[in-house]
Amino acid sequence: AKDMQICDPGGKLAIMIFDIIYDKHAGEIAIGRIYSGTVHRGDEVYSIGNKTKMRIQQLGLYMGPQRVNVAAVPSGNIVALGGVSNTFVGDTIAGEPMTAFEEIKHYSDPVVTKAFEPKNIKDIGKLVEVLKEMEKEDPTLKVKIDEQTGENLVAGMGELHLEIVEHRLRDRGVEVITSPPIVVYRETINNSHGDIEGKSPNKHNKFYLAVEPLEEELYQAIISGEVKEGRRKSRSKDLRALLVSKGIKSDEAASIVDIFKGNVLINLTKGLQHLDETMELIFDGFEQVMEGGPLAKEPIIKMKVILHDAVLHEDAIHRGPAQVYPAVRNPIYAGILLSKPTFYEPMQDVFIQIPHEHIGAITSVLQSRRGQIANILQEEELTTIEGRIPISETFGITGDIRGASEGHALWNSQNSGYDEVPRELQEKIIGSIRKRKGLPEPVPKPEEYLER
Repeated sequence: AKDMQICDPGGKLAIMIFDIIYDKHAGEIAIGRIYSGTVHRGDEVYSIGNKTKMRIQQLGLYMGPQRVNVAAVPSGNIVALGGVSNTFVGDTIAGEPMTAFEEIKHYSDPVVTKAFEPKNIKDIGKLVEVLKEMEKEDPTLKVKIDEQTGENLVAGMGELHLEIVEHRLRDRGVEVITSPPIVVYRETINNSHGDIEGKSPNKHNKFYLAVEPLEEELYQAIISGEVKEGRRKSRSKDLRALLVSKGIKSDEAASIVDIFKGNVLINLTKGLQHLDETMELIFDGFEQVMEGGPLAKEPIIKMKVILHDAVLHEDAIHRGPAQVYPAVRNPIYAGILLSKPTFYEPMQDVFIQIPHEHIGAITSVLQSRRGQIANILQEEELTTIEGRIPISETFGITGDIRGASEGHALWNSQNSGYDEVPRELQEKIIGSIRKRKGLPEPVPKPEEYLER
């Protein structure tokens, strides 16, 4: 720490990676700032994030747009590193294992997804390779392969973000066909439900779990990064004061064992035999449910799951994954369905600047798409309309705004969290998502999970 405070070129090496670019000649280049120490071409360095050793094959400094190869770079400089393909944006590169820099936090989740496939099947390998490169360059882009269809699913911040990905793929020589954009919704609950018993298929293990809405202040602290996500094998007493200040009970604050994507798992059991050996499987089961809830297999947010008691078989062979996973998942699913579940949709704030005469036309465009007008500011010859609109209603809105303003509008938008979908629309939206995913169209009843 002292080396970094004085930016000591003779201290221990510490580099924060803040960008990844791809050079057609040099391949992957990691860009970072050296906070202490001096890096040399040929040095063996350590990726704190991936816990792997790498050797620096190329070393450079940027002079404007040009990268100049050098033999060594001291602290205080922005450096370009070649040969460190295992790193990522936000990683810490050091000469030896050390405490990593604070993670770079992105406050907006990817909310729009498209399926990408190459026009020429021979380009499938290149498509996958380029998409993986783009994912490393842009941490707000998420790429995964659908296990059922084999499609390459690309999730981004909005329709425009994914259009840019398409253009960049074409620039790299890959022509693609894309599906219509898909919005990723969120599931949550409005009420609580007490202990529900979950049994393993062999009936030798039982878990008693409750579900509750998560305190809003704690949820906001999690998504802002103030409260870190992750599994905690020991009781989180170090966080108790902070968590209590966010509205959670003291005994629950001391017993949080997993924070996952805005949800919390709490272990309030006392002295249970074999529980420690089973906790990793319990974490897995909890996280599997949070990845996709019972309404439409959309991610869950703002929920607490509380483990109050458990009965575990003394023989580990009878409490493996095939037994523990369903015993944890099923009572959580049932609890959600018994707790007034609801659907949330991602929202955007929009800012549209237009001549005064187009105010009526633009407000009509927003309101016809379930948008809400937050403010109208008039200055001299221009008016700024501030509004909020569901992202699912923004597809094709650029053309409507252009037409309504006769091409005189300047506008931008930013993602701004989630709002509850109006109740009268939820059944239709949930039904269409279940149909698209190949799920049985009726939402399961709690009894279907309790009887398993």
